[in-house]
Amino acid sequence: MAKESSQFSHIYAQLRDVLQPFPSRPTLPPPPTITSDPCILSSQTKKQLKQALDNSLAPSTVGGYKLAIRRFNAFCERENIPSHLRWPADEFILCAFAASHAGRVTGSTVKGYLAGIQAWHIAHNAPYNGSARLAYVVNGVSNLAPSSSKRPPRPPITRRMLRLLFDHFNFSLPLDVAVFAAATVAFWGQCRLGELLPSGHNISNPGSLPLRSHFHIGDASATLFLPWTKITKTKGATITLTHQTRPLNPVAAVKLHFLTSQLPLSAPLFSYYVEGKVIPLSKPTFIKRCNTIWTAKGLPRITGHSFRIGGTTELLLAGVPTDVVKALGRWSSDTFLVYWRSFSELAPLYVSNLPSS
Repeated sequence: MAKESSQFSHIYAQLRDVLQPFPSRPTLPPPPTITSDPCILSSQTKKQLKQALDNSLAPSTVGGYKLAIRRFNAFCERENIPSHLRWPADEFILCAFAASHAGRVTGSTVKGYLAGIQAWHIAHNAPYNGSARLAYVVNGVSNLAPSSSKRPPRPPITRRMLRLLFDHFNFSLPLDVAVFAAATVAFWGQCRLGELLPSGHNISNPGSLPLRSHFHIGDASATLFLPWTKITKTKGATITLTHQTRPLNPVAAVKLHFLTSQLPLSAPLFSYYVEGKVIPLSKPTFIKRCNTIWTAKGLPRITGHSFRIGGTTELLLAGVPTDVVKALGRWSSDTFLVYWRSFSELAPLYVSNLPSS
C-alpha cells in the first residue's frame, strides 16, 4: 500500500479503520490504496486541512456511516463477491447491494447506506462508482418499500406537554430548571435541539453552541443568537422569543435558570450546577428527563425534532399568519409544509366560510 496521507482527520480515520482485517473475518479485503501527498505543504496549511476535515462530518453521522459499511461488507460476504469488486466497490455491486433492500426498507434508508459507502471511499481517496443506474435502482427500492417500513410522522410537543413538565419538575434542582428553560426555548423558538444542546457532556465543538452572552432580554421580547444552525451552518441565526402566558414563558424560564445556576456569560446557555460542578445540559439528558415525565402520563416517547414541529403547530393553531410563523421558525419554502401537523384543526382557521365571489 502506498504511504497514507498524513492530512486525513481522526473522523475519516474512524471510517478507514472500520473494515480492518480481524480474526473472525480472514477473507476481509484490504482497504483500497491511498495515494501519497502530491506535494509538501506548510505546517499551517496542513493544520487548516485537518481542521476542515475534522468538521466535515458530525460524530453521529460517522456512526451511521460505519454501520452502512458493515452492512455492505456483510452483503458481499453473503454473495461471495470477489475482493477486487468490493473495494473500490464496483458499480454493479453497488446496484445489487441497493436492490437487496427492495421490499424491506425505504429508499431514503438505502440512500443513507450508500452515502456511508461513498464516504468510506473518499476517506481512502478511492473512486466511488455511483451511476445513473444506481439512482434508478434506489428509486425502485423507494417504490417497493412496504408501508411498515415508513415511520409515522413524529408527534409534536404541545402546550399540555410543557405544562406537565412544569407541574412535575422539581424546581429546586438546577437540572430541572435548565431542562424546562431549554424546552420552552426550543418550543417557542421553533428550534432544533442540536442548535441549542451538545450531543454529550464533552462538547467537541463549543463554538457551535449558544452561550449565556448570546441571550438578550428586551422590553417586549428576547433574542438568542445561534452560532450554528442546520441551514446556515457557521453563519448562525438569531431567533426571537416573545413573552407567553405563565408558566410557559420562555423569557421567564431562562431568567429563572440564570438565577438558579449563576455562571459566567461565557458558559453554554443551558449549563447548570451539580455538586459544585458546571455541567452542560446535553441532548440525551434533556430528552431522557422530558420522556420520564411524559411516558409516566401515557404519552409516547419523543425525539428532539418534536419541539420544532410543536412550536410551529402551536403558532399556526393560534392563528399567527403563516408568513410570520415561517420567518420566526427560519423555515425554507419547500420544507415548511412538510412538518405541519393537525391539518384538520388548521384548515378551519383559514378556509372556512369563504365569501362568495
